[in-house]
Amino acid sequence: MQGSIFTAFSDMIIEKMGMEQWNELIEKTEPASQGMYTTGEQYADSELVNMVVVLSEKTGIEPEKLIQAFGQYLFTSLYANCPTDVSNIKTLREFLLSIHSVIHVEVKRLHPNAYLPKFEYEDGEGTDLIMYYSSKRKLCHASIGLIYGAAKQFDEEISISHPECMHTGKDRCKLVVKFKE
Repeated sequence: MQGSIFTAFSDMIIEKMGMEQWNELIEKTEPASQGMYTTGEQYADSELVNMVVVLSEKTGIEPEKLIQAFGQYLFTSLYANCPTDVSNIKTLREFLLSIHSVIHVEVKRLHPNAYLPKFEYEDGEGTDLIMYYSSKRKLCHASIGLIYGAAKQFDEEISISHPECMHTGKDRCKLVVKFKE
């Protein structure tokens, strides 16, 4: 997993819970990196997963909810550091449709070893957008958080349902984004 994900996670923990909590997470999970992350490096996915599990045990908040909250927090950092100019994108729908074909293409160009999730799209009922997420990491809840973060960026109200999930044996997750009019 890209180091920028870990640096954003540490920033969130420190901002929301304090440096002491971050140090406690490092102490309890004993990551191979020793909790020292740089944005351009790759780190084991298990380091983040282990921290989320420990944080869930401490707070009583389900891991999926923590990962979703992190996704929402992460969006601001990813958007600010987007490797392609997204300033001409004016709507959330347009932005979401550009993730796989524009943004991820540029990320892959800059970081050839980056492993990125795959998104496929179809129109749903009315203005709904159906997004199919697939990834060996199964971080669909982070994607949901990222979509909510994008909605905030574009000042649009949405709701998301998740009727199919890789965690329940499906090949991919189905995320239905409902746009409020």
